[in-house]
Amino acid sequence: MERKFNYNLIFLLILSIAIAVISTSLKNIQFMSGVDEGYYLRYAHFIGENGILGFRELFKEYINNQSNWLFPNPLRVGFIILSAVWLKILGYSFLNLAFLSLFSYAALLILSYYYSKKYLGNRIALLFIVLLAFSPLNMALSRRALLDSTANLFSIASIWMLWDFLQGKSKAKLILFIVIFSLSILVKETGVLFCPIFIAYLAFNNYKRRENDYYRDLLFISIVPLTIVGLVYFLLGCIPFIPLVSKIVITSPGANPYAINYGAGPWYRYLIDYMLLSPAVIILALGFLIRSFLDKEDNRLVIYFIFISVLSFILFNTFTKNVRYVLFLDTPIRLFFLLALNKMLERLMPHNFKRILFLVVILIAFLDYLSFKDLFIDSRIYDPVSFSLLGARHIIPIH
Repeated sequence: MERKFNYNLIFLLILSIAIAVISTSLKNIQFMSGVDEGYYLRYAHFIGENGILGFRELFKEYINNQSNWLFPNPLRVGFIILSAVWLKILGYSFLNLAFLSLFSYAALLILSYYYSKKYLGNRIALLFIVLLAFSPLNMALSRRALLDSTANLFSIASIWMLWDFLQGKSKAKLILFIVIFSLSILVKETGVLFCPIFIAYLAFNNYKRRENDYYRDLLFISIVPLTIVGLVYFLLGCIPFIPLVSKIVITSPGANPYAINYGAGPWYRYLIDYMLLSPAVIILALGFLIRSFLDKEDNRLVIYFIFISVLSFILFNTFTKNVRYVLFLDTPIRLFFLLALNKMLERLMPHNFKRILFLVVILIAFLDYLSFKDLFIDSRIYDPVSFSLLGARHIIPIH
């Protein structure tokens, strides 16, 4: 019992340090009122003052003003309502909206610690959280008045909760997954892309294990969340506007100079971006991924995360590319890195590998913090597109 308490206490210490580091960095941050951050603050303020019936007006304004099409769309009703309630309590300001991102980041760490401890054990869970807490991208987006940290929280929660349900099926777990996955889509519309990914995994899992309740699971995991999302849009009076807004969302990047200049690129662009953010982590994670395919990995949790990661990487590559849009990949990448490092050190130095593993993880976390500081505090990167990351690393000239 004492041992378990100590792990939890160390986790709370890591969480407190990470939150303190990010909170300290907020004192000199510059928020961007003319772009995405400004839109999210305006949306939250409008709904906070006019109530949820104001969504009809919000959709009309977005559709009628073509200049709005370059910026966040009002389909993200989950995030807009959440941020409106949050700011109604704390006050309407960029800083308070950034605190919502910080809260989501902290919730992500708590959620990931709970599930990784449940399925991977205390030691791996704690080291995993150290890596996740000091991820440059996670830290950077936890201090912005954007929706990315909140969307990431619901995406990762959906992934963990689906796995948890499949390991021990119960009504409570199923309901929790349905609610969280529905919210994930409502927070950011791209959450719907996980629906075919989850369906594909269910089919794969059924092929391997021949589940008796496969079709029931398929229904509840795909149709029910989409029905809930549709019902929410209906109750908010948004249904008539959804076809046109969806068309705008899909087609507008083709006429958006920023998306054309900074959001295009080859399929491996995300790998380059993660390399610029945290080179050691992505290199070893990719090595683990390749080795898992070659060795025919038999750990079902690892197979699950590989399946979700590979399919989502392929699917999200078909849209405008920005590494913050695939923030959710940071979680499996860091898990793969840790598992690879653990396996490698256990083979090389079986007697002392746990101590060495701890030291290496601390070193990587420190290097990741320096990367966060260099890129997002010293270089003041707002949007982590490849151009900005390459410029901050002095790989290309930016002046």
